[in-house]
Amino acid sequence: MTDKPDAKPAPAWATKAGTARTARIDIQDTPANAVLKLVGNDRAAADACIAMVKAVEHADPDAAFGPFTPLLILEQIGLSGARIGRFYRQVCGGDAVTALAVLHAVRLKLVPADIVKRAADGKGRVATDKVLDRVRAELPRFGR
Repeated sequence: MTDKPDAKPAPAWATKAGTARTARIDIQDTPANAVLKLVGNDRAAADACIAMVKAVEHADPDAAFGPFTPLLILEQIGLSGARIGRFYRQVCGGDAVTALAVLHAVRLKLVPADIVKRAADGKGRVATDKVLDRVRAELPRFGR
């Protein structure tokens, strides 16, 4: 009987095309790994996440988890894959600050997550201008 050499397992974020994302963001992830866990193989979603991560520094200086903040909120509300790209493009008009505001609005329970998810699926609308005003009222240094 021969022993097989120990094979290294695939990274937690690596999944076969078409399989469900099961890996969760954890403390050992880099922002890049966290993005990969959320987006699967969707380029538009990756671009959206990268834009939000980059925008945190200037738009959300008090973000509790720094550049991870939007990624953690996306994961918490169950927004992943191509839906992130649709959320960013259709709901937020491709604007990173607006996207961060909507995510904070969900976190602060100003807007239900289901409304945002339905809007990302083209089944509703979010009044992003009003959301931005409400988030700025709650987070005075946001988007200034």
